Amino acid sequence: MKKFLNFILLFLSLYSYSQMQGIFTENLIKSKFDTIHIYTDKNGKLLLTKIIIYDKQKQEICLNDKDNIEDPDVLFTIFKISNDYKIIEEKKFYKGLEIKNNDLKDTLVSLVTKYSYGNNNIQKSYYDSKNKLSNKEFQIIDENGRKKEVINTLHLDNDIVLNDITKYFWNSKGSGYRLEYEQFTFPRLKFIGDYKLDEYGDPILVKGKLDAEEIKKAKFIIHKKEFDEKGNVVKIFEIENGKKIIKEERKIIYNQK
Repeated sequence: MKKFLNFILLFLSLYSYSQMQGIFTENLIKSKFDTIHIYTDKNGKLLLTKIIIYDKQKQEICLNDKDNIEDPDVLFTIFKISNDYKIIEEKKFYKGLEIKNNDLKDTLVSLVTKYSYGNNNIQKSYYDSKNKLSNKEFQIIDENGRKKEVINTLHLDNDIVLNDITKYFWNSKGSGYRLEYEQFTFPRLKFIGDYKLDEYGDPILVKGKLDAEEIKKAKFIIHKKEFDEKGNVVKIFEIENGKKIIKEERKIIYNQK
C-alpha cells in the first residue's frame, strides 16, 4: 500500500509539466491576450475556476486560481514575462501571520521561483518566504525542445543535497519515452516507466516498475482539444464511450488594438 501511495505521488510530480506551464505557452503569451476566464466541469456544470490578466506594460501575468488542488492555500500568482515571451519569475502569494505589538496580524507571504534559460537548459531556483534559496531544478533540453534530464537539489544551511534525477529516453517518432526516475533522499525509490503519448504530447498509457514492484499498464483519460484561430486551446473534452464531454472552457479576450 505504501509503495502504491508513493507511486501515485511520484506520478503526480512527474506528470506535471505543471498545469500552469501547460496554459502559459509561448504562443499564448505572444498572442498578447488581455484576459482569460477558465471554466471547469464540476458535477456536470462549467464553473469559473481561474481568472488570468495580462498587464503588458508591466510584463506580468496575474493568475487567480479558485480551484488550486495542488496548492489550495495560494491566493494568487504573478508571472513576470521576458521580452522573448518566456516566464522568468513566478511569485505565489499566501495568507500568513506576523506578530505586531504582541498580537498576531494577517499578512501576505510570497514564495518566489526564478527561471534562467541557456541554449539547451532551463534552471529554476526556488526561494522560501525569507528569500532564502531552498532548492534548484536543472532541466536539460534536447534539440526538439523536449525534456532530456531533470536534476533536483535541496539547498540546506550548510549543504547541497542531490534529491532526485529524472531521465527521458524518447523514441524515434516522438510518440513516447522511457522515463527513469531515482530519488536519493528518504524514502529512496526508483521508477522506470514506458509512456505512450497522444497527439498533444500528453500521456495516455504507462507501464513500468517501482523498485521491484511491477506496475501493469495504466491508461489515462483520453482528451481532445479545440483551438482558436491563433492556435490557443479554448476547449478540452474527455472521451467517454466514444462521446465528447466538455471538461474545460477557456474564454480568451485578445488585445483589440
